[in-house]
Amino acid sequence: MDSVRLRHLLTRIVESDDDKAFSEFFDCYYTRLMNFAMIFIPQYDQAEEVVSEVFLKLLNMKGELLKIDRFEGYMFMMVKNHALNFLNLMKREQANILIDDIKDHMTSDFIDPDKRLINNDLQRILTNAIEQLPPKRRLVFKMVKDEGMSHKETAELLELSVRTVEVHLKLAIKDLRRILLSFYEEHKDEIGVSNQRFLSFFLSF
Repeated sequence: MDSVRLRHLLTRIVESDDDKAFSEFFDCYYTRLMNFAMIFIPQYDQAEEVVSEVFLKLLNMKGELLKIDRFEGYMFMMVKNHALNFLNLMKREQANILIDDIKDHMTSDFIDPDKRLINNDLQRILTNAIEQLPPKRRLVFKMVKDEGMSHKETAELLELSVRTVEVHLKLAIKDLRRILLSFYEEHKDEIGVSNQRFLSFFLSF
């Protein structure tokens, strides 16, 4: 992509939160960044996770994007650093638990009235947190998690790329994790064993 077009897309992303501009930006660089990531991490799904995290980080720092010189080189350096960090983190066991599994972990520990209240509070906070997500992020989350739509179906209905849907979904989970972390820190001594185990794994994932 030439520098003029890249600057135009970044401006639309930063100033207007333009989903179509982000989709074009994402689709242009995704394959190149994937090929680069796989130099360090040969497994496709793991390289994909690294590249997704780079795009997420870029979105979170979008106020700074227009200030970055040699933007393409900056992105490739980010991928390299994330790939090396990922290889180090692979030594640790991580729980692969998604937010929609929470209901499965809220059916036990209901004998103790105090634990029942904590579990009810957890469900209420989670519901409120979902409603507070940015509109597009909330819509993607509900379509995938509540309605059971595939990423492709969601992308087609919202006129987005599949990769953009995946980024919105990851951002939604990241937002919800941040809110649940505060609840967990405040009530970790009162939360039932199964929910405590779920939250501690989910919040560190």
